[in-house]
Amino acid sequence: MTANKVLDNAVLAVQHDMDATGVAGRLGFDTPEWDDLGYLRVEYKGQYSSIGLRDDEDHEPVVTIVLIADLAQEVIAEQDGKIWPTCPAHSLGLHPKHTGGAALWTCKGGGGHAVAAIGELE
Repeated sequence: MTANKVLDNAVLAVQHDMDATGVAGRLGFDTPEWDDLGYLRVEYKGQYSSIGLRDDEDHEPVVTIVLIADLAQEVIAEQDGKIWPTCPAHSLGLHPKHTGGAALWTCKGGGGHAVAAIGELE
């Protein structure tokens, strides 16, 4: 956990979706020793995100959830070699999107549709 509640809540929402869809492992934040600027990076099984964040900055909650979901997809793909999550109707990879003030998992199949709010996958 960090000193920033918005960052922590975003990780918890994405972790819920990982747990709900059977992705083993914990998502969190860490500052790798190679990061000379001290940025927090999303970490999963020793794999770090390409983008870092500062916990001492203000982060808009919905935008942050979408960003953390995107970064989680990045580290899961690199570490586990799989696309996550996928649409139950189309078996296509979902995309995190900020739409209408909400953070959603969206699918491009079937003309495009929302699958669930980030943090509410089943």
